[in-house]
Amino acid sequence: MKYIFTILFSILFIGCTASNIQVNEQVDNNKLAILLYSLNEKVDKKEATILSNEMFKQAKILKESYSLVSPPLFHNFLVNIGVKEKGYCWHFAIDMLKHAKSLELKSFDYYFATANLGDYWKEHNTLVVTCKACDINEGIVLDPWRNSGELFYCKIKNDTEYIWYQRGEKRN
Repeated sequence: MKYIFTILFSILFIGCTASNIQVNEQVDNNKLAILLYSLNEKVDKKEATILSNEMFKQAKILKESYSLVSPPLFHNFLVNIGVKEKGYCWHFAIDMLKHAKSLELKSFDYYFATANLGDYWKEHNTLVVTCKACDINEGIVLDPWRNSGELFYCKIKNDTEYIWYQRGEKRN
C-alpha cells in the first residue's frame, strides 16, 4: 500500500515540473546567446539574446510550416517528388535570414555558407551570423535543416560535419 501511495503521489505532481525538453531548450537558447555575445566586444548583449530567442522560435515555425519529416534527406526526396513544397536546406537558410533581418539588429552581419558545392547528395547551405564587419570564418552556423527542424549551432570553425565556404556577399 505504501508503494501504491508513493506512485500515485508522484504521478499527481509530475505535471507540475518543467519538462526536460523545456529545460534543454532554455539551456540551448542561453548557450547560443552567450556564443553570439562572445563574437566581439561590440555585440549588444540584449541583441544577442533577442537573436538567439528568435532563431530558435523561427526554426520551430519553419519545421511546422514545412511539415518536416526526418531524416532531412528523406524530406528532400519528398520535395523532389512533389509531396512536400519546401524544406531544402537553402529554404531554411533563406527563411531564417529573412526573419533575422526583420529584427533590424545592429550588432550582426549575415552570410550564406555552402559545403560540398555541386555534390548532389552532400551539398548543404546554411545561414552564418557574424558580428558587424567580422569575417565569416569567425561566425556562427545556424542550421535547422541538419537535425530536422531542431536548431543546430556552433562556431563555423568548430563544425565537425561540414567545411563551410562563403556563398556570395553579406546578406544584410
